[in-house]
Amino acid sequence: MRVLVDTSVWIDFFNGYPSPEAETLAQLIEDEVELLTCGVIVAEFMQGIRESEALGKLEFHFRDMDWLSPEEPKTYLSAAELYRQLRFRGITIRSTIDCLIAVLAQEHGAFILAKDRDIRLIVASGLLDLREFPLLNHQ
Repeated sequence: MRVLVDTSVWIDFFNGYPSPEAETLAQLIEDEVELLTCGVIVAEFMQGIRESEALGKLEFHFRDMDWLSPEEPKTYLSAAELYRQLRFRGITIRSTIDCLIAVLAQEHGAFILAKDRDIRLIVASGLLDLREFPLLNHQ
């Protein structure tokens, strides 16, 4: 099983915020589930780190994970098309980055673990063959 963990979940997890998503991530780590990341998730997360010491530790953590790479230009075109189709259906996604993350998860057959309104809207739209990882105690 492979799980792409979104920025919002990493933020809760590293800040010790007890969200259902962060608790699920802690269990996935304990169970040694294959966790995935990608460049935009790491960039979003790392830009908010204030302490240099923490930055180094977190860089090491992310370097050790499997990184999903876009299939250029296909992935980017698919993300743009997803955004367009959602907008056509009256669904407003605040960032194309969420469309890119969702398309990456689909291309690599990964579940997605997110605490993000836009990711949930994308999954619920049915436009992608994408599954959210079920939360602990919320299945």
